[in-house]
Amino acid sequence: MGKRVRLKDGDIFSFALDDGRLGLGQVIEAKPSLFITMLRDPAPDSVDLGSVKTDEILLCGRTMDALFFHDRWHVIGNLPVPKVPRPCTKVQSSGQRWISDFHGRTLIRRATDAEWAKLDFHTSVAPITYQRALNAWHGSGDMEPYFAPLFIEHWEAQAALCTA
Repeated sequence: MGKRVRLKDGDIFSFALDDGRLGLGQVIEAKPSLFITMLRDPAPDSVDLGSVKTDEILLCGRTMDALFFHDRWHVIGNLPVPKVPRPCTKVQSSGQRWISDFHGRTLIRRATDAEWAKLDFHTSVAPITYQRALNAWHGSGDMEPYFAPLFIEHWEAQAALCTA
């Protein structure tokens, strides 16, 4: 049976990659919904927190705690949270197209047609998808098209749309 893990902003976690190395991630926001990063470089077989480079982000996004709960992702420490893009998102409400804040709680203004075409909806992705994308990046598995929105470059581009 799984166990509830109390995650905190800054928690560093590890998990087994298909090639035997350890993938690393960080909890950027534990609440109101889990927002994580996956770090570019895996660890060989053990992790020295002093050598973890939290600003070398490959993937990021919202997810759930299922792999923590089922003891497949393990919190190994806590480090300061780096600057990570938190773009606005699009939402449709009462037949109107809106821009909302990062958390999807506040409607900021109506979206232009161009913004509507380019911005993402407020979404959450299963944690195993991040793990599969990291494995694929490191040569284990296929790089699926649905991994594209998980890459940090996509999040940076989305954030740039929000400030334009």
